[in-house]
Amino acid sequence: MAPLDWLGPAVIGALVTAFGWFATYHTDRRRQNDRRSERIRDCKIALRAEISCHLPRWNMPEADAHIEQMAKSIRDGVRKSPPFTPFVPKETPNPAFLAVANEIQILPGDVIEPVIRYYQQVDVISQLAEDMRTEVYAGLEPDRKIAVYRDFIELRLQAARFADDAIAALEHSSDDT
Repeated sequence: MAPLDWLGPAVIGALVTAFGWFATYHTDRRRQNDRRSERIRDCKIALRAEISCHLPRWNMPEADAHIEQMAKSIRDGVRKSPPFTPFVPKETPNPAFLAVANEIQILPGDVIEPVIRYYQQVDVISQLAEDMRTEVYAGLEPDRKIAVYRDFIELRLQAARFADDAIAALEHSSDDT
């Protein structure tokens, strides 16, 4: 056997091994990208569903009339004991957002801002609702109580606009970042 007869099979073996590594890498990379794309779609679907479920409580076609009626009730209720205070229910949790929050960066860039803006608004509403359920709010002077209630309703109307923006972003974005 000639001294370099081993070179041909060694080169062929090295090329086969390199091709195997290359093919394995690309197959694994494609699988990772497919899983990531699926996760992005799943997150977008869950967020869109959750935000869509919130919309009916934010939309108030007769908001001005409602505020005026509540203002009248607050003013008229001053003479009662205890004075009239609007009932403000607790806000519901947001399980889809809570599940996605720690990995929000996987969403397309054009989706993150409107989704965050919407959920920040929901958080502000929740915090104000908690404040409005206290004795401090119940004890406010009627005009101040009305002003806070008006702000509460305006925050909810703004949440509806932010919800529309977030849903549009979720529906119209690609799954690519």
